[in-house]
Amino acid sequence: MSAVAPQPDPNPTALPRGWRGVGRFFRLVITGWALAGGCLILAMAIYTAASAIRNLVTGAPLPGEYELAMHFIAIAIFSFLPYCQLSGANVTVDILTEGMGERGKAMMAAFSSIFAIALSALLLRQMSLGLRDYLRYPEMTPILHIPLWTAFPPILVSLFLMLVASLMTFVAGWQRARGSDGHPPVDVTS
Repeated sequence: MSAVAPQPDPNPTALPRGWRGVGRFFRLVITGWALAGGCLILAMAIYTAASAIRNLVTGAPLPGEYELAMHFIAIAIFSFLPYCQLSGANVTVDILTEGMGERGKAMMAAFSSIFAIALSALLLRQMSLGLRDYLRYPEMTPILHIPLWTAFPPILVSLFLMLVASLMTFVAGWQRARGSDGHPPVDVTS
């Protein structure tokens, strides 16, 4: 008779029972937000291609191509950050955790989530101050006259969602490290 070793939870962001509905809600919101960012990039790719075609045909590109690209690509990049945090797709140095057991990896995930929490909170604060300044002293893009502050609200939403995702990954990593996710903790040396 052989004993079957418990498998790690396939959901890296499993929350305590009372919070699972909230976790599912934010997982859906974060995924939808990332898809919206992907749609922005697709729209900019189409606009850039149309501008290039127009430039070939008429000798003049569509107006404000660079302005729109800078504006919307910045928004799109920020929209991916929460999803990357939630799905564990951020850049990692696997060589450091390669020899660790499941508990050690869970502890490292929780520890790195603390940095993500701090970074998202700091960026959220600083970008809020930046929005306030751009509202107080408005600036516009030179060709299309798009107010620069209009990029800030979706970026602030992204940073809030990154903060939520970081909290979720911290709780899940901490639970896995302690073995309170339904699986016993694995020795760090195993």
